[in-house]
Amino acid sequence: MEDRIIAIVTEHFGIDPAEITPSTTFEDLDMDSLALAETVVVLEDQLGLELPEIEDAFSPTVTLAQAAEAFAQLRATAAAAS
Repeated sequence: MEDRIIAIVTEHFGIDPAEITPSTTFEDLDMDSLALAETVVVLEDQLGLELPEIEDAFSPTVTLAQAAEAFAQLRATAAAAS
């Protein structure tokens, strides 16, 4: 999931993949709250998942690894409910 999120972020925002690691935060990528909200929407769309509480899962200090974990947990919950 980390690799997929990194790929989506780099592709959508034109960020050099060499600048990103799982420990990179959204703040490190100079994303303000509007860019972060856009990122969440793009990730939800690309991954086919919707985060119920954006505020709890994402902030500028969240790492890409933490974002991946939030989506992985959401996917596991959705799969268990099916």
